Amino acid sequence: MQVNERLSDALFRDVREVAAVLAPDGRVLHVRETGADILGGPAQALVGAPFDRHIHPDDLEEVRCRLRARAAAPAGSSGRAVFRFRHDAGSDGEDGGWRWLEATARNELADPDIGGLVLNIRDVSDRIALSERLRASEARYRKLADSVPVGILQADAAGQVQFANARVGAITGLEPDRLLGDGWLDAVHPEDRPRVEADWRLGAGGDSAPTDFRFHDPQPAGGTGIARRVMCQRIALEDGGSIATVTDVSEYVHTANALRHSEALNKAILDTAADAVLTIDEAGVTVGFNRAAEAMFGVSAADLLWRPFDRLLPVETLREEGGVRLEFATGQTTALVARDRSAGAERADGTRFPVELSVSASEVEGRRLYTAIVRDVTARRRAEADLLAAKEAAEAADHAKSAFLATMSHELRTPLNAVIGFSQLLDTRIGEPGGQERLRDGVAAIRNAGERLLAMIDDILDMARVEAGGLSLVEGVVDLPALAAQTVAQLEFQAARQTVTVELVTDGDLPPLRGDERRLRQALENLLSNAVKFSHPQGTVTLSVMPAADGWIELAVRDRGIGMNPEDIATALTPFAQVDQAANRRYEGIGLGLPLALRLVEAHGGSLTLDSAPGQGCTATIRLPPWRIMTIEELLASMP
Repeated sequence: MQVNERLSDALFRDVREVAAVLAPDGRVLHVRETGADILGGPAQALVGAPFDRHIHPDDLEEVRCRLRARAAAPAGSSGRAVFRFRHDAGSDGEDGGWRWLEATARNELADPDIGGLVLNIRDVSDRIALSERLRASEARYRKLADSVPVGILQADAAGQVQFANARVGAITGLEPDRLLGDGWLDAVHPEDRPRVEADWRLGAGGDSAPTDFRFHDPQPAGGTGIARRVMCQRIALEDGGSIATVTDVSEYVHTANALRHSEALNKAILDTAADAVLTIDEAGVTVGFNRAAEAMFGVSAADLLWRPFDRLLPVETLREEGGVRLEFATGQTTALVARDRSAGAERADGTRFPVELSVSASEVEGRRLYTAIVRDVTARRRAEADLLAAKEAAEAADHAKSAFLATMSHELRTPLNAVIGFSQLLDTRIGEPGGQERLRDGVAAIRNAGERLLAMIDDILDMARVEAGGLSLVEGVVDLPALAAQTVAQLEFQAARQTVTVELVTDGDLPPLRGDERRLRQALENLLSNAVKFSHPQGTVTLSVMPAADGWIELAVRDRGIGMNPEDIATALTPFAQVDQAANRRYEGIGLGLPLALRLVEAHGGSLTLDSAPGQGCTATIRLPPWRIMTIEELLASMP
């Protein structure tokens, strides 16, 4: 057959389609070469062969009927058919599977240039597959929607219901067709319908707040005769429509009514109980809360009922221990879960407090409830803590007293032994020739021992005054450089005996201060005495008196002796406590030097800090506030 321009126009007017010409008997007269990909073979292999040999057996008879009908139809008429066509993979002969084709046949048998049925064929496999997936998806959606325990309504932008799942039918008692459009409103209780209908119209096409209303009892003959209460939540869709969920909350309402009846019987007892009594269900929702609980947690029952309770007390503490659910015996409705269980609770203002509770589980109409009697044990825990602290303090005080007495016994005996021993020595040397020098040395030793004994007694008395709040300052003009020089001179004997050098570094322009000179000297003496005592032989102790950069006055005593651990500094500043409390300790003292110096400095509004490390010595720093520095006017006013 010679293909002229008219035939070419008829065949190839749409390059996206496969054009072919069939003879009246169904043979392929012509097919376009580019149709090989869709028809699954080269054009020359298809020409002359029956077209229907590649059609799926299930579709073959219908396609033949349509082709015969089209051949008998008037010239120029056309018809459409969709069928499956075998697609060969290639020359290897392997089956390429079935493709869905859409063919439009036009009767051109009367046209002498064509003389056949012109087919325009396109591959619609993807479209058919997509359609199948959409149908499957729609089927899954409907199956899922019908299986959920919540009612689902889908409405258009005008609020007309287009779909309602089976749960809505079960709640309302209406047939599926009656739920569409406005039909579902017929099941709404007459007293609620005006409000529900107005809310539904007003919220068409948008989100709305949850609303509750009633449906008629769907089974008036065998039902309870009580309307079903539901909760409805509406969500907007992109096309302007909406989906609404309808949840049947009748069970919660019925349970609440039963609980209210029970509360009416027990309210008098619960409201007079001294302990808090509360009840929650398995979901942690509060269903009971007495007056004592309101007072304990600082929240009213009205604000907490039917709301989660775990904000105030962990719900886990009110359930069965270890998550093991109690199984009730026949006829049993209540069982003890736990007695005297400890837990941490929280008041409405965020205050945490300890509680003890006894919890029981009960079944009410097949619903598990937990009732707890809660007791606030804050006062008891505080009393226990106070009692324990008092016990520990008493033990610490007893230990400190024993240690102090042991230390005092040793410290007092040492100078007294010197006094007695040198007195006996003087008694035996009286009248001996050349004993004048020995007598002088003995008298000096007796005096030194007596002064040490007097200093210890003075420190004890001063510390007693400080602890009793009876220490008062006698304030006057204090020349710190002069006071520091005098203090260093007074310690020359002790320093010389231990072969320790004491250096003094002062600022000559340091202004006078207002303070108690005797008490400041006493504090400084204690610091220098400690520094000398804990220095190594041939060591050096430095006392510096300088103004600080922040305007305060600093007196720093630094030694390069044995030092101490930083964690022992607090012990060193505690009265009657010593870092080394062993009976054979190396260094003398009753443990009052540093604590007394601290109290005397603090009485002047200053501070005392220690900086030390083992083997690196210690630096004790006194800081006196700027307001103790005297002005010229104050100096002139203080002169006689």
